[in-house]
Amino acid sequence: MQSEKERGYALVMVLFMILLLTILGTAVVSSTLGGATRAETRENDVQSLHLAEKTLSEAASYLVTEFDGREDIAPEELSLLMRKVDDLKKKTTNTSLPDASGRIIDISTEQVSVGDQTSYKVNLTAEAEVNQVKRRLTQQITIAAYPDFLNYAFGSENDVIINGAAYGLGNIYAGHEFLIDDTAKYIYNNDPNKTKETKYPYFKGDIFIQNMDSIQVFDKVSGKYQPYSRTNLTLQQILGVENNQVQLRDQKKFISINVAESFIDKVEEATKVDRNSIKSAVDYALAHSGDTGRFNNLAAVLKNGSGITVTSGSPDKPTLPTDLDDTAAMDAYNNALSDYEAYFAQFNSLSSTVLYNGDLKLDGLDYKSLIYTDDAKENKHKWLIVNGDLTVSNYSSDPLVVKANILVTGNVFISDNVQVDSTVFTLGSTTIEDAQIKGIQTNGERKQLILISKGPVLVNKVDSFNDYGKFDPSDDSNSHILDAFFYTDEDAELYGVGSIFWLRGGFFSKGNLTINAVLGKTSAGGSDIIFDQQSTLTKEDSRFIINYDYDFFENQYEGLPRVEKLSVTVGKKQLVSSTGT
Repeated sequence: MQSEKERGYALVMVLFMILLLTILGTAVVSSTLGGATRAETRENDVQSLHLAEKTLSEAASYLVTEFDGREDIAPEELSLLMRKVDDLKKKTTNTSLPDASGRIIDISTEQVSVGDQTSYKVNLTAEAEVNQVKRRLTQQITIAAYPDFLNYAFGSENDVIINGAAYGLGNIYAGHEFLIDDTAKYIYNNDPNKTKETKYPYFKGDIFIQNMDSIQVFDKVSGKYQPYSRTNLTLQQILGVENNQVQLRDQKKFISINVAESFIDKVEEATKVDRNSIKSAVDYALAHSGDTGRFNNLAAVLKNGSGITVTSGSPDKPTLPTDLDDTAAMDAYNNALSDYEAYFAQFNSLSSTVLYNGDLKLDGLDYKSLIYTDDAKENKHKWLIVNGDLTVSNYSSDPLVVKANILVTGNVFISDNVQVDSTVFTLGSTTIEDAQIKGIQTNGERKQLILISKGPVLVNKVDSFNDYGKFDPSDDSNSHILDAFFYTDEDAELYGVGSIFWLRGGFFSKGNLTINAVLGKTSAGGSDIIFDQQSTLTKEDSRFIINYDYDFFENQYEGLPRVEKLSVTVGKKQLVSSTGT
């Protein structure tokens, strides 16, 4: 039998165990309730974010319905139409969520006028609340007469053909077929039939096509493309997108561009010369593409423009006299040298439209920069008109700065280290070779190059076989990333195989656009390229990446081409705040 002392110990032990279990039970219950509360709050947070996104999407859809594709809208009529934007405040977003609401709480509108063209920037703020958890998002929508190609990271009015692991951040447009394969094609050692099996492309953004059968996947067994819907592959597997990211857009509603007409518009704007005279000279030149002096008529017409500076090339560099004691000879030399240096210095601060009648070669040595004043470039419609070829090939160790809107009747060639804030139209072809094209940084804002080419655009040997690391769009020091948007009226074939093709901008062609891309490092071998065989490679390791730049509408507003139809450009959504219990 237990003694009274032993029974006392047992009682104390029982009480202690009861207390311990009570504490543990309370902690478990508290943790469970806390976890449930946190899970509920997190769910409300996610749901409110999605509801705010939906609110902005519905507002953007309303504006697209009201404005996109409207033709021949006079400025005063557009001003009246803009009043409909305020109707968005009256709308609420439908949702099946209990105790939830979504609405537009703030709208600000900015009118921007360039010449006789007026556009509007609409800033929307949406607020969504789910069980007292609030989210606010903002989005800028531009309503203007811009061609549609400017809305896409890349695309084509005809076929888009992607062979291999391209990575796109932004919307994509295919005006005909959208053809997909996981095998990149390339040329090496003069062999045009090289291939490398890799991964399918991956996109962050919406894909605009003609119909669902437009998306076709290459079948290796039959050797033909077939609609992805007839395969066992999903959109997530072949494109990295969900079904709701694929949208139908009729090509008939696509607002196209005529490069020659846009060129003529900009010449008229810059020179105040009669448009019909400019058009006649340009049409004649394009119809006589084999003639050496086919643009002489254009030069003659433009020389009659108001406020135009005309130059036909730099003066010869003076030669130092052999007799340094000859005072007269030294005075003549110093005067000639002063004139020579003054000629190049004028290109550092241009304020009027300049007609350069001949081939212009910016070399970073004599021509150290090409800079228009802010007022001349952004407000006064001043352009450099090159009646010949433009070559930007920097032989200096310092970046060659180009801050100018430029019209080129011939071809454009860019290489080496260039800093840009520029829109360029060329009636010829464009070649980008081993170039570092970086946007000029101003008050923390990065500018860019927009190059619109009637002829083909060739981007060649950009950082071939370099150890480049992963793509980081926020890294402004990364020399591999080109701050540029390219457009061509013709077919385009782009490679991210041996070379790197990284754009912070976009690429669009009126003809077929073909992209070939692999993942990881590459190096030159004997008979073939040596590829990185790591199995852990991801989309950020792609050698072909385009990250759409939303800022070029604002930065290059003055130089952008305009058309007779309105277009609605939807910017990215940005989080403003998140509040709640």
